[in-house]
Amino acid sequence: MIPGKILRFLDEHANIATSATRDQDLRPYVHRVTGWRVGADRNILTCMFPALFLDHLVESLQDNGHLSATIDEFPSHESYQFKGRYLRHREIDTEDLAVQARIRGRWVKGVRSIFPEIPEDVLGAYIIAAALAVDFQVQEIYLQTPGPGAGTRIVPPQEV
Repeated sequence: MIPGKILRFLDEHANIATSATRDQDLRPYVHRVTGWRVGADRNILTCMFPALFLDHLVESLQDNGHLSATIDEFPSHESYQFKGRYLRHREIDTEDLAVQARIRGRWVKGVRSIFPEIPEDVLGAYIIAAALAVDFQVQEIYLQTPGPGAGTRIVPPQEV
């Protein structure tokens, strides 16, 4: 289950993400993620992918079922990596579009805190409209925020 602190981070602060898959030959692929949301059970994470970043995504997921997503807050760089098993994919719906709009707003606010001269529409264009949503069951969460704890597994707790 995604802990409350990380759930709040995803819902209120996070504003940029990437995802990775691998094919049957272990060749990695990186995919931009422009939206995400957590399921009611707090075990399923839905990531939204723009059409430009769909190459090899579904094929890799159907082949081996592994997906990771690293979700970050700019400019603080607080970030977490989620690893899990692919469940299903579907077209984007209206709720997904609303989630993306909120994330786009957080992205613009975060970047403008450092670069106030960049026009809002230019910054907002970076969060490309998604074409596909992928649900995956989160099995592991890692702290990826730069610093001494980076790489520490949070879920399940890392044994010392």
